[in-house]
Amino acid sequence: MQQATHPRLHIRDAHDAHIVFEAVRQGFLLPITRRLNEMERGTLVRSGAIFVWVESEDENGLKRWTDGRVWGQSRMREPYLFYDEKMPYDAAQAMNEANRAPAFRFVDGVSRPGHSSSALSHQDRATNHHPGLVKQAYSAWVLPNPHTRPQKWHITAYFTYAELSHLPTIEHDPMLQRIIVPAGIYRTGKTRSRSADDELAGPVASGSGSGGPGDMFPNNSLPPLATIQSGVNMYPPNPSMPRPPHGARLPEDQRVIQMLNSRHIR
Repeated sequence: MQQATHPRLHIRDAHDAHIVFEAVRQGFLLPITRRLNEMERGTLVRSGAIFVWVESEDENGLKRWTDGRVWGQSRMREPYLFYDEKMPYDAAQAMNEANRAPAFRFVDGVSRPGHSSSALSHQDRATNHHPGLVKQAYSAWVLPNPHTRPQKWHITAYFTYAELSHLPTIEHDPMLQRIIVPAGIYRTGKTRSRSADDELAGPVASGSGSGGPGDMFPNNSLPPLATIQSGVNMYPPNPSMPRPPHGARLPEDQRVIQMLNSRHIR
């Protein structure tokens, strides 16, 4: 029977997640290697439990996380995604909630001492502190060394609103508080900016590393038009061709720019 990677922990930010990842990489904690069976779901998925798993490319490994529960819409609280468990309730309770006057919550001014926590931020913004679980998800690209392809590692954590403030953090775990995250290994997988990627020295290459155009411009996207235009005159002119008047473009330059303009307009 598998066990949770950590049985009881409150992870607050990307650095906390990377510490847990590094503990797994060094062998102090164990990852989940297959889908949880029914018995494991019933006993392991509880408040405080954390699961680390590596996204697999084949059918023998884990491609996505399943726990047998029903979850609401995701909410982004950088760098984590949060899902509130959908709790069963009867029609009378639904009617009472529909008729209840809306409650206005002023959450932008909430200030908490100590370490910033995405989970506490989600709790402050939640309009319904239900008794069920909240699922907290994080992913990162892991580059163990420059000669291997990056892997996508995930953390799936659970907590309840009632217990969140009582869960221990990294500083309360004698093993985790000694973990030092080396630079150049972890890059946040879901972030709106690269400011959270302070633990990766450079960009993670995508694909097979063949050095093709897709490595420079992912998803077949074109570079900015101004960048291409500035590079049109990088090559020396052909001495056999007449030079245009001062300030005018060469015919080849004009043709390339018109072609790029037409592509961007579409």
